[in-house]
Amino acid sequence: MGKAAGLKERKDAKRAIKNKKKFKNKNSIGKTKKKVGSAGRYVTRTTAVAKLQVPLKDFRKLCILKGVYPREPKKKFKGSNTTYYFAKDILFLMHEPLLAKFREQKAFLKKIRKATGRHERKQAMRLDARRPTYKLDHLIRERYPTFADALTELDDAICLVFLFASLSPSKFVHAPRIQACSRLRREFLAYVARTRSLRAVFISIKGIYYQAEVQGIRLTWVEPHHSFAQQPTMSVDYRVMLSFLELYEATLTFVNFKLYHDLHVAYPPQIDAKADDAGVHLGAAVLQAKPKETRTALPATNPLALTTAASNAPAPKPSILSSLQTKLSGVDRGGDVGDADADADADANADGGEGGGDGDETFAEAGLSPEAITLRSLFSDCYFWCGRETPVASLEFLILSCGGHVGWEGDASPFALNDPCVTHHVIDRPPPEEAAAASREMVQPQWLYDSLNARELLPTHAYRPGVTCPPHLSPFTDGNEGYAPKERVRQAAMEAAGTTTAEGGGAAADDDDDEELDDEEDEEEEDDDDDDDDDDDDEEEEEEDAAEYAAELKREMASAGYMEDAPTKDKKKGTKATSKPVTKSPAQEEKELAMMMMSRKKRKLYDRMQYGIQKKEAAAEVLRSKRRALEASDAKESPKKKKKPKLAD
Repeated sequence: MGKAAGLKERKDAKRAIKNKKKFKNKNSIGKTKKKVGSAGRYVTRTTAVAKLQVPLKDFRKLCILKGVYPREPKKKFKGSNTTYYFAKDILFLMHEPLLAKFREQKAFLKKIRKATGRHERKQAMRLDARRPTYKLDHLIRERYPTFADALTELDDAICLVFLFASLSPSKFVHAPRIQACSRLRREFLAYVARTRSLRAVFISIKGIYYQAEVQGIRLTWVEPHHSFAQQPTMSVDYRVMLSFLELYEATLTFVNFKLYHDLHVAYPPQIDAKADDAGVHLGAAVLQAKPKETRTALPATNPLALTTAASNAPAPKPSILSSLQTKLSGVDRGGDVGDADADADADANADGGEGGGDGDETFAEAGLSPEAITLRSLFSDCYFWCGRETPVASLEFLILSCGGHVGWEGDASPFALNDPCVTHHVIDRPPPEEAAAASREMVQPQWLYDSLNARELLPTHAYRPGVTCPPHLSPFTDGNEGYAPKERVRQAAMEAAGTTTAEGGGAAADDDDDEELDDEEDEEEEDDDDDDDDDDDDEEEEEEDAAEYAAELKREMASAGYMEDAPTKDKKKGTKATSKPVTKSPAQEEKELAMMMMSRKKRKLYDRMQYGIQKKEAAAEVLRSKRRALEASDAKESPKKKKKPKLAD
């Protein structure tokens, strides 16, 4: 019995020691083992939401505002259908002050829901009025340390704000949000128009592309066509879009304020209610200069006190500064940009400064390029009347940006339709009798856009109402696409030869063009007598052109080496006969030797370059084939008048 009792006691002691070790290892507070590899550098979205203790929608919004995006690890340790983030980014989000604001809003929403469930409507309204709000000032300062950084990344912000400004109110996007976007859009366009910073315009099926140069930085954005109302659809995640819009609204507000502050103009600009109700677009924004006593530097605590490259530059000369201030102060409710520029130039001349000789010299001293100087006064001597069927808002922005004067159908127009000062009538329909009888140029809206891109007033005979306008070429191409339209080649040749004339001295050119058109019409009338012969000749010419094109294509392929080793099959004998050996030129042999001496890394790089070149050439060939197809269809549908059938006696 004693031995059995001792054995039992020893077993119980061992079991107690073992249980004690397990308990100690389970509740130890020592250092945990760090994860290595992808598991240590990445976290899943579920883990990130659990760490931050926020709902998924708030997590998405916080990531958009802070600029945190999903990542793709090399080894997906939780599966391929999981979203991963950098662990450092999640730690970065844990210290964000907006988390507390999101939790406060969540608590307030619970109170509002309880009051609504108890049918306490007044209590719910009082709670909703005291809902906590937040600002994104610190995020703007954090993401854009300098003002140049904000301008560089402003393209997406402008595009999204302009898109929402064109939407109609709905349950997805409320009216106050659209009104705020419209206000920001008008403020930015008013600044570009008043400073004449517009550089290029292109009309596409997606919208109208604009490019402006703001403080030396090119900004490109697209604006939807106003004639087509954008209807909200369920295929868009408006919660994500509105999160981006919230950030971009704050960014554009800061940028607008800084731009207006640099020009010593009051922000936000006042809106003339009468002009706005009467249909005035940019003219309703009144830019007023700040009083001299309020033109102080921004405090260092202001988030908009962003450092700029111009802060360390020497101050502009007094004549330039006074000219700018005079221009901006001269823009009032009844004034326009052209008159303000004339007054500013006169004041600069009266000051006797270095820039007082000419307005262009003043602009050149301010650091503007000759191209920008030309665009600033492109329409300075033109008075445009825009018909109701034309895009008046876009044309007003374009004309004011180039120093012109614009009028339209409405009580708020600066001048009437039959005013003798009108030099150009912009119309896209048959002109009215009173306008056709007046001595003015009748042009389609495309003439203004093409003139802006050409940096000169183009001849108007090709843009008259009822005439098919020339192709609208994009100004954003650099000519390295591998395909150059015939119109661009012809335009480059005319510019090189110096034959392109301006509008002021282009009357003779217009007369010559009219004579050429008349001659062409006479020739067509003469050709009406032998239509059948012409049709036969056209068919023969088309066959000859097709044969010549096929032969030329074969020669090009043979010269490029595509048909060197291609076997040919003899139809009569049914055997394959190889082509004749092609002798290689010394240049080709030297190229092959150089490729043989390349290392593997350089050869792969060379192959990638050749792949890019071939891809580019294939895209250019697609465009060329489309051009040939259009030319062939135009040749078949050439305006040939058929003979009238003879009536029987």
